[in-house]
Amino acid sequence: MDPDEFRTEMEAYRADVESEAHAARDSFLAYQRLQTLYRRFDLEERRLASVVIADWALSEDETKRWDALALIDDFAIASALPALRSLADRLESSDDPGAPYEWAKVNRVIGTLALAADGGA
Repeated sequence: MDPDEFRTEMEAYRADVESEAHAARDSFLAYQRLQTLYRRFDLEERRLASVVIADWALSEDETKRWDALALIDDFAIASALPALRSLADRLESSDDPGAPYEWAKVNRVIGTLALAADGGA
């Protein structure tokens, strides 16, 4: 599967599980399904998924960003660091009421990933 097809499939899957979660009134369900999907991926699929997830972190959709941040944090997706830094910069200048809290979360994830990249030192 080429990267564009993979992206389309991931976007469709996320939309489906988001709809299912909304219908079930379970805001955590979509994330759980995405987590399960990522665990099933082989190495190449994880590489492709990591690109998509990093892009989700930059989304204007707050729930998509939340899913992305949680997946990046849980699976230590270090390749998402540039996207996270960009998001942190964007949130720092945002006047959105939740921006300071999301900014703190993004910076915590950045710190965790950076620490892991340094070997936990």
